[in-house]
Amino acid sequence: MARPTTFVGSSVALFLEGTPAGTYARPCGLTNHTFTFSKNATDVTVPDCNDPELPAWIERGVESLDFSGSGTGVLAAEAVDTWWDAFNSAESINARIYVGKPTDTANGRYWQGKVHVTSFEVTGERGNKAQVSVSVVSDGQLTLETVTV
Repeated sequence: MARPTTFVGSSVALFLEGTPAGTYARPCGLTNHTFTFSKNATDVTVPDCNDPELPAWIERGVESLDFSGSGTGVLAAEAVDTWWDAFNSAESINARIYVGKPTDTANGRYWQGKVHVTSFEVTGERGNKAQVSVSVVSDGQLTLETVTV
């Protein structure tokens, strides 16, 4: 059996477009990322033409595709303005969702498109570091790309 090529968990990350335009950076502090791609389907019951009394099969059509994601970690002072600006904007922002390091031309991939930051939560507890939790949703199509340097 051949061993698979795997990714380290920290190589799964959200990058936001920065300055200058066309450059992407990973906001500091997030230690956990979860990304979900979902498909919304419609159900149609299709009867048998020769024997309509037979149980009908359900066929499904794709209505829409969606992406959502979240991240949690320590609140880094360097990232507060980035997260606030992204959340506080009525406009969607360009983002990349990486699996593999941004320099991994052999196996790295990323999805690219526009997202809205829909949640920016800051928590603090005595004796611990401040924590952050963010949520994003897609604004239109994301495309899967191969890392090139």
